[in-house]
Amino acid sequence: MVRTLFVALVCMTLTATSAMAQGRDDRLSASVEALQAGNPATALTLADVVIAENPRDIDALLLRARALSSLGQPRAARDTAIEAYRASEGIEAARYASAMIVADVVATDGNYTLAQFWLRRAVQHTQSDAEVANVARVYQTVRRQNPWSFRFSAGLSPNTNINNGSSEKIIMIAGLPFVLSPTARALSGWTAEAELGLYYRLISTPRSQTTVGVEVAGRMNWLDAGSRAAAPGVSGHDYDYYQVALALRQSFILDTNGTRLDLSGRAGRNWYGGNKLSDFYGAGAALTFPLVDGRDSLTLTARADRAEIVAPGLLPETVLRAGATYSHELPWGDDVSVTATFAKSFSTGPAQVYRMPSIGVDYALSRPIVGALFSVGASYAYKDYAVSPFSLTGRQDHILGASITADFRGLSYMGFSPVVTLQANRTWSNVSIYTQQSISGGVSLQSRF
Repeated sequence: MVRTLFVALVCMTLTATSAMAQGRDDRLSASVEALQAGNPATALTLADVVIAENPRDIDALLLRARALSSLGQPRAARDTAIEAYRASEGIEAARYASAMIVADVVATDGNYTLAQFWLRRAVQHTQSDAEVANVARVYQTVRRQNPWSFRFSAGLSPNTNINNGSSEKIIMIAGLPFVLSPTARALSGWTAEAELGLYYRLISTPRSQTTVGVEVAGRMNWLDAGSRAAAPGVSGHDYDYYQVALALRQSFILDTNGTRLDLSGRAGRNWYGGNKLSDFYGAGAALTFPLVDGRDSLTLTARADRAEIVAPGLLPETVLRAGATYSHELPWGDDVSVTATFAKSFSTGPAQVYRMPSIGVDYALSRPIVGALFSVGASYAYKDYAVSPFSLTGRQDHILGASITADFRGLSYMGFSPVVTLQANRTWSNVSIYTQQSISGGVSLQSRF
């Protein structure tokens, strides 16, 4: 993976300031030549002589690690490369090379997850865009080899509508005014969200892949002082949401153009306010067609989900969705995508049955502005309920959404960059209790690899 890094490091750091240094350099040069000639035992012996004189000699430690790896001793090779990393404190070039070699020897031993960790440490010591690109390239290679994969995101943001409450104070029902209780109105505060996915690749061929996994998501809330005063006795945790699910995914490459079919299934349970909300299961399919020499793409999606809801006042429901997304790369490198979807619900509870067409547009800039890559999005949806307990004409919602995201890649730590997001939503409904608005924004972490 990085077989030549230690050679470059040795050549860069060898010195000849004394007879002792000359002897050291001669031994290390001979060790390098022995490794290149396929004689790791001799390379190990020469490196050990130098280490006996100076146990913290970085070059000799790296050569010893490479020789041990070639001799089929991956654990000893890993430990020696880690010693070189520790000995190189304050020397960024040596730390970079050491971390890359640790990643290489552990990947050679089949420990791809540990290799990914060390590659993330290596990126912390890069000193050029070329080195960053090299780490990313190697990371992608290791990730393809690793049957295990991970997905994680977390963020904290202010939220003007934690409880999904109404923005109105008074609503009209059958021509009569009613004052909403504090808990039926929007409560503000802070929301922390986190998602974690752990996946294992069961089967992999050049044209297909089967993956199983566990997904966990959670959202915790805290009310601000104003909301606590307006709704005494209510906690933000009354609106917490948690979910756990088992996931199965099957992917196929259908032709030489790269047409891709993804099939997925999920089943799990969620909780709201500390109480079970529902058991759910569903399946979906996505068919992606590369267009315009791969610069554009068209994705068609279909999905069916069933929620066995047990929350008071709600009944089990099924939701069917279909959609299409067209992504286009503009001549100057920016990306724009348009998504259209249609959803239809089915339930024995008439007030839960709706249809909802929607459309969304996303635009992603390819060049940074003030150190951040920006993307913006806007969406509109029309949600129509034929039956509503508050209206003889049913319920009709017009839903607008807008978002802006800034990815500060220049502030990366171990390959993770802070992403700042601002999201605004506004719903107008003929049933005023469902008229809502919310603004939230916060910081999360996103992997660059």
